[in-house]
Amino acid sequence: MKIEKVHIKNIKGIKDLELSFKKDNKILDLIVLAGVNGSGKTTILESIKDFFDNKNINYDELEKSNVNLDIFFENFEKKKIEEAEKSSNNYKHTLWNFFYTLQNYAYYRKDSNDYYENQLAKNFKNPPKIIYVPAENIFKEVKTESTTLSRKYEFTNTINSNIIRDIPSYIATRRNYLATVEENLTMKEVTNKVVNEINDIFNILELDVKLKGFSKDEKTLPIFENSAGEEFDINDLSSGEKQLFLRTLSIKMLEPKNSIILIDEPELSLHPKWQQRIVEVYKNIGENNQIILATHSPHILGSVSNENIFILYRNENGKIEAKTGDELYSSYGQPVDRVLKDIMELKSIRTPKVDKDLEELRKLVDEDKYDTKEFKEKYNNLLEILGNTDEDLFLIDMDIKLKQKVNSNAKSK
Repeated sequence: MKIEKVHIKNIKGIKDLELSFKKDNKILDLIVLAGVNGSGKTTILESIKDFFDNKNINYDELEKSNVNLDIFFENFEKKKIEEAEKSSNNYKHTLWNFFYTLQNYAYYRKDSNDYYENQLAKNFKNPPKIIYVPAENIFKEVKTESTTLSRKYEFTNTINSNIIRDIPSYIATRRNYLATVEENLTMKEVTNKVVNEINDIFNILELDVKLKGFSKDEKTLPIFENSAGEEFDINDLSSGEKQLFLRTLSIKMLEPKNSIILIDEPELSLHPKWQQRIVEVYKNIGENNQIILATHSPHILGSVSNENIFILYRNENGKIEAKTGDELYSSYGQPVDRVLKDIMELKSIRTPKVDKDLEELRKLVDEDKYDTKEFKEKYNNLLEILGNTDEDLFLIDMDIKLKQKVNSNAKSK
C-alpha cells in the first residue's frame, strides 16, 4: 500500500495543496519534504496520519474532506480485497471499510464467517501499517521488561516512549526466539546472530559504537561497545546515538512491510556523516515500504534524487505550494553549499554579518574606493576573521588588481 496523491485543504497554514507521488507511471517509495519553518512539512505528515486515523475525513464524499489521499494497492493486495468482496455477495466496499477492518484487525481475524471484514482480516496475514515518527521524542530510561515480548498488530503507530521502552525487550525476545528455533546453536552463537542482525542495519553509517551483547545480570540490558573497548548499556548512549538507535529500532520492531513510514526531521542530533546516509538505513528496514520524510538537512537532500524532493514555499499571495522534479536543480551527490543555494534557495552560506561586509567591500571596489581608509579597515577586519586563503577575499584582491591595471592603462593614454 502506498500513497499516490495527497490533497490538503484548510489545515493550519495550508489552504489548498495537492502533491502527486507518481512519477513516470511509478509510485515513489521515497518522498522528501523540505522548506522553511512554517511551510507545512509537519502539517503534511500529521494530515496523512490523521487520514488513516479517520480525522478530518468525509468518507461519503472524500473530495470534500480536509485531507484526501489517493491510495495505490499492489496487485496482490487488490486480489486479497477482491476475494474478500466475493465472499460478501460481490458488494463493492469503500476505502473506509478497508481501514476500519485494519483498525479492528484482531477482532475480525478471530472469527471465520463470510463477512467482508472477517475475510479481509483472514486474507491479510501481514497487513500494512502506518508508522509516524514525530520530531520530538523523550528518551526515558529503558529496561528489559520481558524476554517473551508479544506485540499486537496496530494499523496506525506513533513512535513514542511507550514503544521505545519495548526495545530492550524486543532484542531479548529475538534472542530467545532464535534459541528456540535454532536448537543446534549455542547461546553465544545465538547472541552473536542477534547482535549482527542489529549492527547490520547501521553498517553503512560506519559507527564507532556497536551492539556487543547483553548484560550478565538479571536486567538483560543491551550492551554497546565503542572503538576504545568501553562498554555501556543502552541508557548511556549519547543523544545522537539514542536518536539513531531508538528511532530506527522502534521502526524495525514494528516489522513494516508494504507500509507507509512518516518521519519528521530524521536528522535530529545526528552528525552530518550520518545524515548523508540515514535515508539508506530507513530504506533497508522492512520490505516494499513508502517513506515520507520532512527535513531541514542539506545532507539528506544531497543524498536523494530531485524527483523525490518536494520543496514547499509560499507564493506571492502567501499560499503554500511545492516545487519538485525538473523544477529543481539536480541534488543527488551535490556538495552542501550547492544544495543550500540551488535547492533550498539560501542566498548565502555565510553568516549574514560577514556576507554583508563582503558585499560592502565589493561595492567599494566597484566605486574605485579600494585605497580609502574605510575599505582598508573593513578588509583588514575580514582578513582577521576569514584568513588569507578565503575565496571571496581572493576574488576581491583579483578585482582590485584588474581595476588598478585598467586605471593605469587609462592614465598612460
